[in-house]
Amino acid sequence: MPHLPSRTLEGENEVGHLNLILITSIHPITPINTLEEMYKPLLCLFLLFTLNAHAVTVETTNNLNVYYPDFTRIDLVCGKMPKTSEKDVEFCCEAAFTGELLTEFKHMNIADNHITGGVMKKGYRCKANTGGFLWRKGRWKFVRKVDYPTTANGWSMGFCQLLIVKDGKARPLSTRMKSRRNIFRALCEKNGRLCIIETKRVLTYESFVRCLTGYKVTHALYLDMGSGWNYAWYRDDSGRVKERFPESKSSFSFPFRTNWITFYKK
Repeated sequence: MPHLPSRTLEGENEVGHLNLILITSIHPITPINTLEEMYKPLLCLFLLFTLNAHAVTVETTNNLNVYYPDFTRIDLVCGKMPKTSEKDVEFCCEAAFTGELLTEFKHMNIADNHITGGVMKKGYRCKANTGGFLWRKGRWKFVRKVDYPTTANGWSMGFCQLLIVKDGKARPLSTRMKSRRNIFRALCEKNGRLCIIETKRVLTYESFVRCLTGYKVTHALYLDMGSGWNYAWYRDDSGRVKERFPESKSSFSFPFRTNWITFYKK
């Protein structure tokens, strides 16, 4: 059966790919000089769409789950977490720290200044934060906090957090943080790709950092975790929603979350 290689649909290069399966009947005396002539006597045409609009590749190690979203856009969503019914969302999880458990959302309740939808918002000053992440179309940056911008300056999103790894080297660990035990999560870059990495089980923070450097990430920025804060969801390559820590939805702190790093396909 003749088969055309998959190609990107014109105007839909951010949505998916079109595979063509063709069933033909060609007259036995018809010369076939070109591919075009071969498909002229087409009897049946079946179009099979393979929509990879929601594809998060998952890798695992002994201690880590690693999520690679196939995204075209990132934003810091504030106030309300994206719903699983939002079909263009691939992955979302809590990002910056939240200051207080407030019933009303305020940008000032997010740790340090942050960029959402291309606009810089003022947050509360957080001494624990040592770095940040910035994204705009075609470019992202992991930075030390002293290099985090004071204005949006063309960046589409950004937030501050604890910088774990910079340029392949682990940042100094405080004595207090070394022994802290939790299921940890971080936004990372490995081999020029962004990924979200979380531990499979409770580890010390020092062990988590060792796992990240062992996985050879170039950069890593902490993401907020803890009961309620660790809830996340993503779409697999079939478009099905996969929840991380769904039990957190019944946690007391769940309603007080404030911000989410969100990866979109379009």
